[in-house]
Amino acid sequence: MAEARPQAQVFDARSGEGSTLDLSGARFETEPKEHVIHRAVVQELDARRRWTASTKGRSEVRGSGAKLWRQKGTGRARVGDAQSPIRYGGGTWGGPKPKPARYGKRINRKEAVAAFNGALSAKAADGEVFVLDSLAFDAPSTKAARELVDQMGLAGPVLLVLTEDDGNAALSFRNLPEVAVVTGREQYGVYELLQAREVVFSRAAYAKLVGEEG
Repeated sequence: MAEARPQAQVFDARSGEGSTLDLSGARFETEPKEHVIHRAVVQELDARRRWTASTKGRSEVRGSGAKLWRQKGTGRARVGDAQSPIRYGGGTWGGPKPKPARYGKRINRKEAVAAFNGALSAKAADGEVFVLDSLAFDAPSTKAARELVDQMGLAGPVLLVLTEDDGNAALSFRNLPEVAVVTGREQYGVYELLQAREVVFSRAAYAKLVGEEG
């Protein structure tokens, strides 16, 4: 007997009627691999680090490299050049330094796609994928967005995936604290999928995602 395909719950924003949609393809039928998903999340979070903290080592401090005074006979402690970390204005030892080449995480495209598809497939298998039909807002309305979330029975946190054409809808939902609104695939990844309890696509966003499969 063939295994049942995962389904998305479809909700019509105008009529309030619900239905189901069979989800097929690699986006929703990929076996989640925990180690690959973990690598993807680590890479995504690492890529968002700003790496702005920076200090100068002794080789980067300007000044003469000559010994400040002779080794013996001055009555002073023995000392080297002015760049020494123990001197005021000298280089810092062990200070923060942006080193993306050393600490930056890497993941190849095949693994990244597998991680994203696996995370989305896990959501689909758990019945946490929704598709919104007739999502048309004549004007921004947070009240209408709240009513729609309540009608759908979403517990949150919710990841709402729209397209750039859904401007009024994006403005309506963005004020809801439990809803994170994105308008393109480049704005969310594996981390956002795992953070959300429910993932909601507009019909146009769903069609675009499936069309970009692979």
